[in-house]
Amino acid sequence: MKRLFALSVLAVSTLVHAEGEHQYSFVTIDGNKLAYSCSGKGNKTVLLIEGMGLDAHKSFKNIYHNYQADGYQICMYDRAGVGASSFAKPRVRSVKELADELNAVVEANKWKNLILVAHSFGGFVARAYTHQYPAKVDCILFADSAHESWYHDMKLSMSVAGWKTMENIIEWEKQQHSHEDLVEAVIAAPSFTFPDTLPITVMNRGLPHNTLRQAKMSYADVDAYNAAWNSSQYKLLKLSSNAEHVTMHYSSHFVDENDPWLVLDELYKLQKRVEASSLFH
Repeated sequence: MKRLFALSVLAVSTLVHAEGEHQYSFVTIDGNKLAYSCSGKGNKTVLLIEGMGLDAHKSFKNIYHNYQADGYQICMYDRAGVGASSFAKPRVRSVKELADELNAVVEANKWKNLILVAHSFGGFVARAYTHQYPAKVDCILFADSAHESWYHDMKLSMSVAGWKTMENIIEWEKQQHSHEDLVEAVIAAPSFTFPDTLPITVMNRGLPHNTLRQAKMSYADVDAYNAAWNSSQYKLLKLSSNAEHVTMHYSSHFVDENDPWLVLDELYKLQKRVEASSLFH
């Protein structure tokens, strides 16, 4: 989708909705009421970006509530129509539009020195955002994030029946659930430019993702799904010359449920890499 995504920030309200141990604030952008929450104080912001159709708090609750670092705040937000955010008029949006929406939230709150933590489809949003606003991003932690090669390799290696199941899932997400378009993001992603020395950490799951069995997908096709995903993680490493790789041996795709402590450890290490590099500039 080539047209410009006009975003107008209309209002910011604070502390008007609570869930569990955190409270949401809201910002209205392009008619959509977006929920976000922050914890801690500092001029640097760790920003959590959830996967397709996933609630930010459910995706990151353990990481969010256990993060502690002087000089940093940690924030999460729900994209329009997901979690606590509302969609004025649901429609399918491009990954560029999702990045522009994210930037409107960032600008409304004047968040600086962003450290992006992206899960699953959120990896595409993080890359689109970095492409469009490179000066705002200090580093990225990819937490079992998608790469476009996964889609292509999966399509080539699955059976006809297995791939049809995947197509049905992808289309359901696009048209009925999240209104986010995986295929469009896969096509757009290779055009995203990326700062060559941007510090990144790529964390991939060590346990196979097996929920596709609920759709009666065969063992062979589930294996193809996981093999393509595992291979794609090494393609993410090629985005930057300043990249580190970590395998979460005891985690499945939902990293916050399985191994939030390792994600936090690697996040702190990534922050220190950024701090160390800034001393020499």
